[in-house]
Amino acid sequence: MRPRKRSLILNGHNTSVSLEDLFWEELKNIAKEEQLSINQLVAKIDENRNFEKSSLATELREFVLKHHLKKK
Repeated sequence: MRPRKRSLILNGHNTSVSLEDLFWEELKNIAKEEQLSINQLVAKIDENRNFEKSSLATELREFVLKHHLKKK
């Protein structure tokens, strides 16, 4: 599974993130559960990110993993 570049709008700015299909699909499912658009969910995750320590792609993967661990 190779990452694919995805286009997003964060805080009114175009950006892209490279993410595997599995993580992208799970982000879309979580956004739907939370009644948010994918852009809104990613912006929310991005707001809490430590820019010096992790990339947006890493933060998104960790978010998906943590979300699923909470459900167990």
